[in-house]
Amino acid sequence: MTGKIQNIPQSAVYTYLNSRPEGLNGQEVGARLQEIGPNTLEAARGNWWLKSLVRQFTNFFTLLLDVSAAICFVADYIQPGESMNILGWALLGVSVLNALFSFIQEFRAERAMEELKKFLPRRVWALRDGQNQEIPVEDLVPGDVIALREGDRVPADVRLVECHDLVANNAPLTGEANPVALRTTELDKPLTESENLAFAGCTIMRGSGRGIVFATGFRSQFGRIAMLSRDIPRAISPLEAETAHMVRVLTVIAVAMGLTFFVYGVIAERSLWVNLVFMMGIIVANVPEGLLPTFTLSLAMGSLRMARRNVLVKSLNAVEALGAVHVICTDKTGTLTLNQLAVTQISAPDGSNAGKAANLRCLEAALAACDLEARQDGWAGDPLDEAIARRFGEAGGDIARTIGSNLQRFPFDVEKRRAAGIWQNDKETHFAVKGAWEALRPMIGGFAESGTEVISAANPNRLTAADAAIEKMASEGQRVIAVAYRLLDQHEEDDQPALEHDLVLVGFLGLEDPLRIEVPDAVAKCQTAGIGMIMITGDHPLTAEAIARRAGMVATGVARGEATVTGSQLSSMRSSDVVNSLRAGISVFARTTPEQKMKIVNALHQMDKVVAVTGDGVNDAPALKSADVGIAMGMGGTDVAREAAQVILLDDNFASIVAGIEEGRTIFANIRKFTNYVLVSNGPEIMPYLIYMLCPVPLALTVIQILTIDLGTDIIPSMALGQEKPDPETMQRPPKSRDAGLLTRSMIGHSYGFLGLIEAAFSLGLFFWVLELGGWTWGRELATSDPVYHAATGIALSSILLMQIGNLFGRRSQYGLGIDRAAFSNTLLIIGVTFEAVFSWAILYVPEVSRILGTGPVDGTVYAIAWLGVPLIFLLDYARKRIAWRIAGRP
Repeated sequence: MTGKIQNIPQSAVYTYLNSRPEGLNGQEVGARLQEIGPNTLEAARGNWWLKSLVRQFTNFFTLLLDVSAAICFVADYIQPGESMNILGWALLGVSVLNALFSFIQEFRAERAMEELKKFLPRRVWALRDGQNQEIPVEDLVPGDVIALREGDRVPADVRLVECHDLVANNAPLTGEANPVALRTTELDKPLTESENLAFAGCTIMRGSGRGIVFATGFRSQFGRIAMLSRDIPRAISPLEAETAHMVRVLTVIAVAMGLTFFVYGVIAERSLWVNLVFMMGIIVANVPEGLLPTFTLSLAMGSLRMARRNVLVKSLNAVEALGAVHVICTDKTGTLTLNQLAVTQISAPDGSNAGKAANLRCLEAALAACDLEARQDGWAGDPLDEAIARRFGEAGGDIARTIGSNLQRFPFDVEKRRAAGIWQNDKETHFAVKGAWEALRPMIGGFAESGTEVISAANPNRLTAADAAIEKMASEGQRVIAVAYRLLDQHEEDDQPALEHDLVLVGFLGLEDPLRIEVPDAVAKCQTAGIGMIMITGDHPLTAEAIARRAGMVATGVARGEATVTGSQLSSMRSSDVVNSLRAGISVFARTTPEQKMKIVNALHQMDKVVAVTGDGVNDAPALKSADVGIAMGMGGTDVAREAAQVILLDDNFASIVAGIEEGRTIFANIRKFTNYVLVSNGPEIMPYLIYMLCPVPLALTVIQILTIDLGTDIIPSMALGQEKPDPETMQRPPKSRDAGLLTRSMIGHSYGFLGLIEAAFSLGLFFWVLELGGWTWGRELATSDPVYHAATGIALSSILLMQIGNLFGRRSQYGLGIDRAAFSNTLLIIGVTFEAVFSWAILYVPEVSRILGTGPVDGTVYAIAWLGVPLIFLLDYARKRIAWRIAGRP
């Protein structure tokens, strides 16, 4: 029914909606409420938060940590006194913290729906049983007759049957702030473009009227946006997907190795305790327990750095996702433009530049036909009238004097498409008209000559030249207003139709929402970084493409109109057609609906693109939520857009997006650095357990000592790598592909097969050396309480910590040394190196520490030799870098 409501003649609307001029009666209202439901955006969602909480506590990584903790508690029960219960509580704590953090992020994302409900009024006046009644907005039903007045927020979708100079702002629905003059006659237009309808959530700017409700709640156009915002699942960020993949791979390896050697131990008739300890050691050594907390800390610090660059991040995963973006889908109004109508061009009737004096006369005549009132903060009225007043004042005109000399105003007439006014200037009375050129053209009797006060008679050539001037300005995306006037005799009547003849065309005003000055440069930087730019707007195709061309979003050489697809075209396109149009270079989508914005985002997802969507309006909320990264304007945007988005630009500066992308790319590069750094220590953690299981030797590292590395000493250096500054070439490279994983084969090979083996060989060499110095012989059992064993495990752990210092500096650069001036300006790096160095000594020589970790002192010479591991691992890795440099063909 709603699809044809705009086509129904005014006289038939009551019948079509089963209503009457005196309104519905109580029985009809009750029946319709029962059938259709209340006019509200509330929806029963049950205990969604509980489901979310359960999901976070049952994901793969959390369950693995929980099972590991349970095994630790069982092991402690079987053989108390080995501190396995402490290990269990540590693993359980990491599990709970990660799950709670993920839940909090999801909980915050659900607030967008609450903000949408604020756009509907609380109470409304409706005509029922022939009487005006103030009722809760929830009680409105289709068929209710309601009154609309200036300042009202429309409570439901309404078909108008009575209008008195009624003007609405449909920005919440369309995203475009242009005032819409409403009417009552039937129209053959799409629903959202029909001027005989008022839509829920929109505002009445001027006038009054009456209408009949035809859609309420989620059936209204505004309700459809609310439903889309509610039901769209948040896209998994690239980092989430890559982290999940990495955790699965490492966990499968850890569990497979643990179970394999547990079975081997059973077959070899080792004790259950030995097998459990071994299995736990393998699992704990393979799974980097400290890596995910480090991710969180690194992303949190990255979000703080972004905030200093006016980019506020609500969801930490969006910090990295912003750096992975392939395409930015941007709204026009309020994002690329200032969302403020302005007179940007004043043209003489023949299209030439008329000069300062002529421009002032044109603006004065236009101002005389404006309806403005003085307020403390300036002049208030229709956005068009405000723009004319601003430009008149900037040109040196006296706004108050011109408006004060206004004798009569004729408000804008929707049918006539013009407004007029009579004003007195230098004791002369003038009649001025401003409006559409098509409406003024038949009334033109003269032309003001360019740059002079000479008036020439109208003729076909001059009219044709004026037509050409209009067409040129319109093709540049401007809204063109014609301005004309004539001198009045003192005996003429002040009746508008009688005055509209022999008008002198003064000129044309070109109005537009100006492009933000920072946008072209920001777009150019995005394109240099390999990021595509697409405009998706509800505005007119010509206006949209003109702005896109000025911003540099349309490729050079593309003919006018070939870069644009309209909403009507988009509605008949399949997903594959949208994909093909995007691949063909379409960069502007105009006259789009919220559903169509999502259609474009989904098509980009089919192309394996990471998509960012920018917007500031209610209509942008579904697309903001469906994108990989939703970016809202902080100053000029709506609360709905800000709640639906993951990123907010605090200064509404589009260039801040570029800063955010650079920061995001840097963060991902740094995450790869510290992931590589952390995984290197897995090698020397795993190797002792393999040797222990296969050979008759003592265990070189205990589980508690492994956790000391993973959850202790590796954390600060990892955070330091997360603080590294951007590479100068970061924004010169294309974005990484969606399937470019965090854990690559080359990283696994480098971490486990190269540096991990070096650390394992060196630390185990020192371990067996200390055992030999203490009198141990191959194959002899050694009690875990023996001081020799404590000294040997202590030097193994200490040497791993020291070699991680060399590894730390090596990870700072892919091909270079990694030791430079910038390294020593990284405070966390200095703290991390100092901590590892001091702690490597403390675990050997501070009784309180060695008692907890089961370590003991060694001879000073042995400890000094352990320090040789730092240059050893650093120089061997640098030699590998130089070989890789030559293989890569670098100069």
